[in-house]
Amino acid sequence: MGHSDGSVGSRDREWEMADAEVQVRRARIEEIRPLAGEYKREQESTSDAVPDPALPQGGIFWLATDADGTPLGYAAGTLRATGCTIGPVFTRRAARRRGVGHSLLAAIQEWAEDTRVPVVEISVAAPNQDGQRFLESLGYEPRRVLMSLTPSSAKGR
Repeated sequence: MGHSDGSVGSRDREWEMADAEVQVRRARIEEIRPLAGEYKREQESTSDAVPDPALPQGGIFWLATDADGTPLGYAAGTLRATGCTIGPVFTRRAARRRGVGHSLLAAIQEWAEDTRVPVVEISVAAPNQDGQRFLESLGYEPRRVLMSLTPSSAKGR
């Protein structure tokens, strides 16, 4: 839990991953909002798939920054008794291919192990083949397929 000065407790320490320029820590929703807006705009302009909510209700958040504290990306998750569902995992275009996604997921996995979360699931859009290959390269594997239907009344909105 965060302190009144905005810092995070020792349990929510900063993670420094293989790419020393990327630092990941737990974050408050206020810190994530600007990145969530970027994610939402990108999804609306590039995808026909139904994106993950940019800020899931009751969400927990991680923020990736560079050494200067500039936000590079974020991940949002929803904690349940059966595990944690992560989605979205978003990296700013200019920061892609710099280890941001890997750093976010490594920090989440470490957090899950430390807090004894039984399973971490990650949501990725079906058409996002790059995202699926990336997750598979980190050891994630498909367990379910989520099917959706957009009611015709909502398609015109």
